[in-house]
Amino acid sequence: MNTVAGPRERLIRSAILMMRERGVSATGLSELLAHSKTARGSIYLHFPGGKSELMEQATLDAGRRISTQIDALVAHSSSPADVVRGLVAVWKQVLETSSYTAGCPIVAAAQSGSETPNIQAASATVFADWTRRLADALISAGIDSVTAASMGSVIISTVEGAIIQCRSTKSVQPLDDAAVILAELLER
Repeated sequence: MNTVAGPRERLIRSAILMMRERGVSATGLSELLAHSKTARGSIYLHFPGGKSELMEQATLDAGRRISTQIDALVAHSSSPADVVRGLVAVWKQVLETSSYTAGCPIVAAAQSGSETPNIQAASATVFADWTRRLADALISAGIDSVTAASMGSVIISTVEGAIIQCRSTKSVQPLDDAAVILAELLER
């Protein structure tokens, strides 16, 4: 049975897609409403705080979706290096299939500016969750908890930075470089 997404879900999906391409500031309410095929009243019904609340929820939702991918990679990989290679492969596919227009919505949220601290806080929450998930995987592989926490953070920072470079250069080479170096570190 195929269910049709309601206005709240359509607004969140559209916000995620538009954030990935344009960033938070450049994503206007009129465009969000048109993209989501949602009536103007729906935004305030589902997100009384307006665009800021919608973008915060979209950030958290996008974070949960990517967390699910991280968990699947951890469950189906034989080593932390394979998790990194899998994460890089996912992002390479996103970048290549979007002609390098789709970046990470969490980075877009992090760059949203001081006028929207709730959106930046949501991005910090997501990055911390991803770091913890990777650290847990590293601990399970035998790495001590302090080193695992640092490595989880370095993995996220490196992959996210590589995504930004890939969009800029319209090449997946920065992600390929990140995968090689991170895998070498993890295999030591």
